[in-house]
Amino acid sequence: MKKRIVIVGNGFASLFFIGYLLSLPVFPVFAFFLRRIYSRYDITVIGNGHFIYFPAIPEFIVGKKTKDGITVDIRPWLWRRNIHFIDDQVVDIQDGGRTVLTTQGRYSTDALFIGTGPAFRIEDIPGTGTYTLSPCGGPDEMNTFMQKLDGLREGVIYVGFKLNKRDGFVAGRGGQMYECACLLDYALKEKGIRDKFEIHLFSPDIEPGETGAITDRLQERGIILDYGYEPAEFVEGGMRDADGSFRKADLVLFTPGIKAPQWVQQSCLPVSVGGHIDVDKFGRVKGLDNVFAAGDCSNHENPPPWVPHQAHMAQLRAESAAKNMHAVLSGQQPSHTYRFELSCILNMENDAMWLHASSDNKPPFWNIFPRHSRKLIALKNLFERLYLFYLRHL
Repeated sequence: MKKRIVIVGNGFASLFFIGYLLSLPVFPVFAFFLRRIYSRYDITVIGNGHFIYFPAIPEFIVGKKTKDGITVDIRPWLWRRNIHFIDDQVVDIQDGGRTVLTTQGRYSTDALFIGTGPAFRIEDIPGTGTYTLSPCGGPDEMNTFMQKLDGLREGVIYVGFKLNKRDGFVAGRGGQMYECACLLDYALKEKGIRDKFEIHLFSPDIEPGETGAITDRLQERGIILDYGYEPAEFVEGGMRDADGSFRKADLVLFTPGIKAPQWVQQSCLPVSVGGHIDVDKFGRVKGLDNVFAAGDCSNHENPPPWVPHQAHMAQLRAESAAKNMHAVLSGQQPSHTYRFELSCILNMENDAMWLHASSDNKPPFWNIFPRHSRKLIALKNLFERLYLFYLRHL
């Protein structure tokens, strides 16, 4: 009898998990027939059906990316793999992971994978949800920011982030906000109005006076560094500090720290001190049988402090979780762990840097690419095009 697997979410973590779990042939025509002739698993995905390539959203600022260009209807990709899709939202997990409740139904499982996107800690700074915008809010929110930016001929723009470090790693989107600040500088220069604007980069998670390659790139662009700064609240027209003083801001692009979605807090899933699903080094949800999680919704076991939430890390974790789920459903013990790695290309449009760190000190792609070169932008775009082609056609 086929094992019933339910996958919650259709973002990076869930799609990577499916790829590693099924190990299908490259050509979709073979996958289409093979999965219908023989399959060990009856797989159901619960999500919204739309995959968004979030790493590309900062490039809305320079007009290189659009909502349609980075959004994929994931249902044909699932259909080619004989995977059932439920367009719904999960509201609870019960019975130790054996029952998934949605707004419209109830689903039983033999195994469960949770790869949902995050919730953001907007409660950390009052006014965040009302007076700030964020690339992490999705294409529509970023388009709103661009409309407001296009309406300005001069002004003050604050770009910032706050991290959730309660679980011992970097649960946030600092890299995207560095990228946004640099792309704003480039876009305003292209319009010939850069001298009419102040761009500030702020974060309470950067030590005042911190130096390094990113700081150098920001200073080269005349971006004002408000390292260590955290407003007491965001208000109409700017920010208010703890002493009551007011900072004017015509636009604030800000991303709070990350945690698991609210429904997780009320489910049978264990929750870490930082608000994530609590998992072990194998990707198993602690205390539950045949339940795994990866991506922005879950934490790490004993991580280095620099480990981020990012698509590449979701891939490494999803691979481990898929192999371990296959093992436990075959009556074996999980044995696959994952390496910790931060690896991303910071696109500044007229320059680029490859930011990289790993727990095993391995360089990215055997060091065949430069770490600091505008040519990295083409490489980053190639990664994006290949992945979106894979989702749309394979």
